[in-house]
Amino acid sequence: MPRSTQRSIARTRMQYLGEPRSAALDAVPRDSSLGLDTCSPEQRRLRALLALGLFNRPGHWQPHRGVAAWGLHTLVAYDIIVSPRFNRLVLITPVPHNVAPYLLPSGEGGSALPGLRLEELRGRRTYVARHLPTGAQLVITGNPSGTWSGKPRPSLRGDFHTVDKPITEAEQAQLGEVPELSDDAERLLAGLACRIAAQDAEGRWAIGNWFSDPLRRPGWLRGEGEDRYAKQLRGAGHDWAFRWNGFPYVDDVAASLTASPIGVDGAVAHDAGDHLEIRLGAATLRLNGLRAPMPQKKEADR
Repeated sequence: MPRSTQRSIARTRMQYLGEPRSAALDAVPRDSSLGLDTCSPEQRRLRALLALGLFNRPGHWQPHRGVAAWGLHTLVAYDIIVSPRFNRLVLITPVPHNVAPYLLPSGEGGSALPGLRLEELRGRRTYVARHLPTGAQLVITGNPSGTWSGKPRPSLRGDFHTVDKPITEAEQAQLGEVPELSDDAERLLAGLACRIAAQDAEGRWAIGNWFSDPLRRPGWLRGEGEDRYAKQLRGAGHDWAFRWNGFPYVDDVAASLTASPIGVDGAVAHDAGDHLEIRLGAATLRLNGLRAPMPQKKEADR
């Protein structure tokens, strides 16, 4: 790939994902796409599982069991830039030591992605993890480049399960509760996980890590109480439904999955009136959330 093409793709990733320049350059795939969804089947499965954990929060919609019990929903409150690569998913965050315990199973129990294991700790700010059921790699790092160097070192916490610990019976039971996912539905759910910090380069929409509007648009309903964080992502096979309270606007989520150049290849949005639908091949993802406010007309236009 010509260097100029690589730089152009990296600039687009920076504009839409917020990646630092060095991370974006390192993430450009060989097929000249943006690379958000260009990944191995193992990576796609890992990302879909991550989405199920992130977007299910125990509450009046969702019982405290199944994927809702994984506890990953808290991660959307952190500042995380997702940097997808073909063979790994890199989470760039200024607080890697806070994020890692939500994902890595430990002797303490609590929040975790079932089957994830610590492979090594690199430097002072990078956790390299391996998901045993899929074989896919997940990296949590405080390095803006999304890369790491230096010799492996002992973990700051000795209780994280490492790659030499087999999947436990409890984890097998948790993963056994995951509904069947068609290939197209898996691509959509994986796409959700990769776009939690996505933002339109021209400022028309933003996901804002699922907790705030970086565009500071007027008219946002400021909900109070825990209900504003409610999320439920459920379905089976080709048919899935995602509903949530609070930010982001449903229109923004649909745009992140379908708008050029960042959308999942082949995904289209359909306005069904009381909800939006994202269609990809035979799969449908129904989105139920608050609609974005209509732009205010200028006095001269009235």
